[in-house]
Amino acid sequence: MRRTGVFLAARLRQGGRRVRGSAVPILQAALAAGVAYLIAEQIFGRLNPMFAPIACWVCLGFKTDRVPRKVAELGVGATAGVLLGEAFALTLDVGWWQIALALMVGALVGRFLDRGDLTTIQAGVNAVVVVGMSWWQSIIGGVTGRWIDAVVGAGVAFVVAVLLPRHPTARPRRYARSTMSEYATLLNIVGRGLRTGDVELLADAQGQRRAVTELNADWEETLTTAREVVALNPALWRQRSEVAELDRLFRLMGRTQRTSYLVARQGLAMTEEVGPMPDVGDLLLDISTAVHALAGSVGHWNQPHRARELLLGVAGRAAPSEVVGGDWRPVALISLLRAIVVDLLQATGLSRAQARDALTDTWGRPFEDRDVELSPSESDDDASPLWGTPDLP
Repeated sequence: MRRTGVFLAARLRQGGRRVRGSAVPILQAALAAGVAYLIAEQIFGRLNPMFAPIACWVCLGFKTDRVPRKVAELGVGATAGVLLGEAFALTLDVGWWQIALALMVGALVGRFLDRGDLTTIQAGVNAVVVVGMSWWQSIIGGVTGRWIDAVVGAGVAFVVAVLLPRHPTARPRRYARSTMSEYATLLNIVGRGLRTGDVELLADAQGQRRAVTELNADWEETLTTAREVVALNPALWRQRSEVAELDRLFRLMGRTQRTSYLVARQGLAMTEEVGPMPDVGDLLLDISTAVHALAGSVGHWNQPHRARELLLGVAGRAAPSEVVGGDWRPVALISLLRAIVVDLLQATGLSRAQARDALTDTWGRPFEDRDVELSPSESDDDASPLWGTPDLP
């Protein structure tokens, strides 16, 4: 029950963030849908043009970073589907095979018109809707009826998507901050559990981990959208470096999260065996504070000086050779913490070599462990072009 409570609390925080983040784009889409209805009614003389606001809302959705190509795909699909549905309603009766035929033809036309999945989906769905629900109205208006509403709605949506000022990195930064904040909470739970030997608290970390995983998926989705927006709009090319830095942060945070999950699992088993491990817990609590600071810097897009300073302090104290008593368990956990610190120092802008050299107990050995998983252009071994520094503070 406690783990469920931790997870639900995190979900409530995420829900509040989603509402705050979607309020403005939903308001924009609602106003645009109203404008589409007004244009179709007053300019084109349409009676109850319900498909105009529907098409507009389907195209715009509730996200700020609206990719014009996706908006166009949805608009083309919706218009084609409505037109096909009206044609079917004029010539055929309504039944199961007519619905199936309309969906098949709509989807095939969508595939013919555009390679995007959204066009095909909307063409099929709208064909079915018109055939199944509006066949008698289409008979009154003819095949020049409801599709005009869809064209108006899609056109308004496309104009809004192109002309409204956009900040393609705003949502990825917000999700990055939220993910890091929840991750810092996870580290805090594990740190307190290890320091006090609270097995139940360590078990609660599983619920918090689920919340971090869900947020991480949302962060990745917003990053994908940001990359598409920046690539399609030349006016936003200046933000490519910011998107690249967010990509770098995403990869590094994913790496450190995987290591921390191992710390949480091993820490629970080891605590059940030997009880509290305050040295490891204190280090994790300090790392948690640093991650909170990093989250704030990323959210405001400021240099993460405070987070880097805190992590350098942890790096200087994370010495497996100084563990009192020589028990292998805290030594093993501190070794894992050192990997977490290196990844987080890289997230603050340092190169991998600089981060590794900041660790104590390295005995002056050169750092040669290159990141072989990424191509040279994507490698995280080098310092950040935006936040990196040639010298440690």
